[in-house]
Amino acid sequence: MKKVFMRKTAALLATVMLVSMLVPMVAFANFVGVTKDSAQVVTGQVYVDSDVYSALNGDDVVINVYRAGQEAAGPITTVYTTYVSEGGSITDSYYYSFELDLNSLGFTSNESLVLNYWNPVTSTYVYLDGTVDYTYSSGNIGGGGFFFAPSNGGSEISVGSDGKVDATALANALKAYGDVTLKLSGDFVLLPAIALTEGKSITIVKADGTSYKLPLSVFDLDGLTESVGVELKDLFIRVGIKALAGDAAKAVTDAIAAIGGKSLSAAVEFTMTAEGNGKTVEVKNFGKTYVSRTIPLTEESTTAVGVLFNPASGKFSFVPTNLKTENGKTTATLKRNGNSIYTVIEVSKSFADLEGHWAQAEVEALASKLVVEGTSATTFEPRRNITRAEFAAMIVRSLGLEAAGTSNFSDVSSNKWYAGAVAAAAEAGIVKGYGNGTFKPEANITRKELAAMVVRAMEFAGTETALTDAEANAALASFTDAGNLGWAKAEVASAVDAGIVNGQSATRVAGEASANRAEAAAMVLRFLTKVEFID
Repeated sequence: MKKVFMRKTAALLATVMLVSMLVPMVAFANFVGVTKDSAQVVTGQVYVDSDVYSALNGDDVVINVYRAGQEAAGPITTVYTTYVSEGGSITDSYYYSFELDLNSLGFTSNESLVLNYWNPVTSTYVYLDGTVDYTYSSGNIGGGGFFFAPSNGGSEISVGSDGKVDATALANALKAYGDVTLKLSGDFVLLPAIALTEGKSITIVKADGTSYKLPLSVFDLDGLTESVGVELKDLFIRVGIKALAGDAAKAVTDAIAAIGGKSLSAAVEFTMTAEGNGKTVEVKNFGKTYVSRTIPLTEESTTAVGVLFNPASGKFSFVPTNLKTENGKTTATLKRNGNSIYTVIEVSKSFADLEGHWAQAEVEALASKLVVEGTSATTFEPRRNITRAEFAAMIVRSLGLEAAGTSNFSDVSSNKWYAGAVAAAAEAGIVKGYGNGTFKPEANITRKELAAMVVRAMEFAGTETALTDAEANAALASFTDAGNLGWAKAEVASAVDAGIVNGQSATRVAGEASANRAEAAAMVLRFLTKVEFID
């Protein structure tokens, strides 16, 4: 029958092309029940309607096999089907079965293929050209083509030590599942940028359980193509996840010992670069988008904290962290809006002048997470008023932001210890200063100013805080001095409603009163808990 088909094709093509120009054709053919087993053998059926069946004139449906993304190069093989039956699940249809061994064609378990049937009514091949809707999951009917998701589950793709990912396989998996997991065998993956235009997120997982979840929104493809100077099809995003070793790892270990801490995980460097045409651009910051990375711990812990390690200064800074223990194993999920070196530690801090103080637990919990600092190694001075610069620095640390840059405030000198923290807080929209262009960094912060900064920090962290006028009035109803809040009424109401700000008494919110260090620490701890930056 194969030879008969080949002899008839030319005459049939000419006749049908003439007919197709004169008569609108509504005939169809389609795939059904296509599966791939563990041995890389593809089986399935093609069904056609009576018009296509008549046009075949006794020949079998012919299927062309393409390597996904390389359809323009032509089919790598042709599969001849076997007529099975008339009718079945689709009325007025005729079924043909086929079988295909992918191993014999050199396909790996993670490669995708496209199957296209020969439709003698329209006398054309049906390609994946965007004109047909496809359902990209094993066993579903496709409109003339079929995509095989990776053999390990569709939403999972294994990545070899060379880091390469098939662009079509990734794009189709993202389109089908939204969230795709890439399993690394090495330390990095090369993401074809052209595959990142649809879907929700990519989670990159190493064999030891370390993972990195990246929303597709963090890939500024337009900006990166411009920065690298290439078209989208030539752009690759390299994401690295590598545990430090040798002197680099020792530097982290020594730094942990210096603060009296305990190491609970490897130190892992997360990197991202955009590459193309021999040019590389580093991506370190994701703006307001916090991305999650999970690091397995060496032992169970309920007080561990994720930290960023700065190789230049040899110091650590807090990273929002959630802990999860299952079957005796703890993992830490670190949330931050950028790349760097991360590890997980355990450290205990206490201060002699907090003994018996109402905020002792809150302050020592934050100190142990490197969010607040004492005025000395043994004192915290909980009753001392806190300045606007000190609280800006506290908020910047609680958000895991880098205290760097310069601000436009006329009274914030670049050589002051708080210059970077104020600049970072201003860039994040957490501090706004005064109408005359000043910040008043050394002034004591009022309780309403503190509440306003905390609410803005919540918004930066992605938590909705806005209240209606009625809700704001209800939140402040018990405070007789709420009318004195002025510009800060909405922010204080949101902070009270969220459980972050308590009144100084049952009837006074005391918005104009200066806040002390204990009050500030307590509010920050409540804020971090509210936005789920700590457990």
